[in-house]
Amino acid sequence: MNKSIQRINILCFFTVVLILVVSGDCAIAQNTTTTFESSGEFQLINAPPTPLRQVAEFEPMQGVLIQYPFGISYDIIAEMAEDVEVVTIVADSSEQSYAESQYISHGIDLSHCSFLIAPSDSYWTRDYGPWFIFTGDDEQCVVDFEYNRPRPNDNAIPSAYASYQGLPLYEMPLTHTGGNYMTDGQGIAISTDLLETENPGLSHSEIEKIASDYLGIDTYHMVPDVNGKYIEHIDCWAKYLSPDVIMIREVPSDHSQYDEIEAAVNYFEVQTSCYGTPYEIVRVYTPNNEPYTNSLILNDKVLVPIKNSEWDDEAIDAYENAMPGYEVLEFTGTWQSTDALHCRTKGIPDRYMLYIEHTPLSGPQTDDDGFDIQARIMPYSGENLIADSTLLYWKVEGGEWNSIQMQHAGDDNYIATIPSQEVGVTIYYYIHAEDYSGRNENHPYIGAPGAHSFVVYDESNSPPEKPSTPSGKKFGRPGMEYIYKTDTVDPDDNQVFYMWDWGDGNFSEWMGAYNSGDICEASYTWDKKGTYSIRVKAKDVFDEESDWSDPLKMRVPKSFPFIDFLEGSFPRLFFLLSILLRFQG
Repeated sequence: MNKSIQRINILCFFTVVLILVVSGDCAIAQNTTTTFESSGEFQLINAPPTPLRQVAEFEPMQGVLIQYPFGISYDIIAEMAEDVEVVTIVADSSEQSYAESQYISHGIDLSHCSFLIAPSDSYWTRDYGPWFIFTGDDEQCVVDFEYNRPRPNDNAIPSAYASYQGLPLYEMPLTHTGGNYMTDGQGIAISTDLLETENPGLSHSEIEKIASDYLGIDTYHMVPDVNGKYIEHIDCWAKYLSPDVIMIREVPSDHSQYDEIEAAVNYFEVQTSCYGTPYEIVRVYTPNNEPYTNSLILNDKVLVPIKNSEWDDEAIDAYENAMPGYEVLEFTGTWQSTDALHCRTKGIPDRYMLYIEHTPLSGPQTDDDGFDIQARIMPYSGENLIADSTLLYWKVEGGEWNSIQMQHAGDDNYIATIPSQEVGVTIYYYIHAEDYSGRNENHPYIGAPGAHSFVVYDESNSPPEKPSTPSGKKFGRPGMEYIYKTDTVDPDDNQVFYMWDWGDGNFSEWMGAYNSGDICEASYTWDKKGTYSIRVKAKDVFDEESDWSDPLKMRVPKSFPFIDFLEGSFPRLFFLLSILLRFQG
């Protein structure tokens, strides 16, 4: 009797599985519309096959996921639909019909639009939308997580999208949100420590292990939130612009979060990027908590939220300077400091992207019969590379671009060699590849405008001499600006750069270049009383650094009226002396 019941149960189980598989195939076979009813639960699937790689925002995108009712303007939707597929989440076919009519009336190309019919709760697709990885089987998959808001329909969207596209789905056992996450595409990720708060049953190392198993993340920075707002999302104040460049908001020194923001800058300046080099930190000025970092990178465009404020132009300049070659576009909206364009859109990576992986040569490089440039080039389309279009482009500063065909070096590896060049020459280069699917890509993504660069180095080069002790005021007042000078000699007569240590934990950027022996002048203001040791060091064009100079002590006591008076010009001192002489007479 019991055995018969067991057989019936087993038969029922496999029947249900068969129905699910068939129904899943039917859903995938539909063209532009998929219906998905949420059960509020996830099917647990084992961790994906390694090695894993999670896709970065600045990699090739085939689409963008948004929700109706919209949180963005039709102008933004039209801009996105020019280049990629806009996938719109709608509640039912009636809502789809209305959204389509609106798209038509606003001039949006419906051939670049599709619809996912699924219940949803909000338009914050960035926060609850699917995450994408490539697995060891060279397959794109969806990774799901427990959305950190009590919105069960939103929570089910990754599963709905995976069903819609016929993609394998993996459930990652973390409570998380997309607005509090960014990755470089090379195994490094950044979130605020909200992630730890919302996973109290997991240790820091356990969170790292889960991120490694499901996302291929080897280094996970979980940092304090700097904004002091309830949401604690990283996209409210920082953004990866490329694997080694991070944009962080900047505020005036009297802003309530100034210290916290600058502490984050100091932290990331000493971290190592996936290229083995320090991060380049670029800033965007947000004095009134403007949401400029809450932008969307979409292939060769950057969509930036603006507030019609006096700082908008400066923000656009910050992006254009940091991302040469990209088209930077500005859009108004119902933006808030904690909720803007990035929050309301979710990029969908190209499932069949042509992926180029390369660690750039940078800084000084020794010339040993040329410079080998190696790359891994993976056509996820399954199509072959076009051999004579797999090229290394290079030039010397001020010169014309040259090209060399890259040679296959086994598996997905390719190599080419830049010929020997004179010492001190700066070389620029980028990698280009095409495959028979019609895709073509560069590394860096934007190609020539953002080309990698390095300087040809002579091993016999010596660093600059220790700079002279800074000269300037030794006694001052809070809030006053003071000027200091130094110089040094480079034994190889190279140009030099200077960095100042102001003794209060702040350092200048590298200033220069200066000719060997020329005076470097810098100014600084101390806001608080104290005694500060001012130092300076130098480096040459090959990044060879000197020792720190001997320090100059600067005393900044509280301000006193009599001292303020004495800080004046020579006539004031002359006036005091004349009074003393008169009394003596």
